[in-house]
Amino acid sequence: MEQFFIETWQTVQEGGAVMIALVVLSLILYRSAFGTLFFVRGFSVNRIKESLEDGASDLELEIAYSQSKREFSDLVSRQISYIGMLAAAAPLLGLLGTVIGMLNTFESLSQRVQETTSQVSSGVRFALVTTQAGLIVAIPAIFLIQWIKREAKVRQEEIVHEELHVLKGKGAVAK
Repeated sequence: MEQFFIETWQTVQEGGAVMIALVVLSLILYRSAFGTLFFVRGFSVNRIKESLEDGASDLELEIAYSQSKREFSDLVSRQISYIGMLAAAAPLLGLLGTVIGMLNTFESLSQRVQETTSQVSSGVRFALVTTQAGLIVAIPAIFLIQWIKREAKVRQEEIVHEELHVLKGKGAVAK
């Protein structure tokens, strides 16, 4: 395990500022994604009922469900957009690292006629390491976004079901 951390740190050092930016981006991305996922999974329709006083009218319940559905949907939508933007930025940062690495390689080649393979390979390695890191950050985030969307849809359907139940109790919806 210690060897893994040593190799990871060496990879971050090889990637320079781009890798540090990718590490920071991934921390923000996954903190936001998992925070949103836990919020969505922990959301309960029962909390809406509990927030109202005992003996609340059907109209008050209907308003509470409608408002909660809208607020929940807006919040989750904003978070998904934010997480998606962060996920999209990761491969772009990786691409920036690729461009920097290749420019360094070509500059090194143009300044020295007798360039060795190891000197050229260090620039190419920088380019590939940052690209790889950008993709490693972004790909799982895409799956996580879909998971959040699926969970949010389930919670929204629960709210709609309870809202319809209240409406049926008033006779507003045909049975």
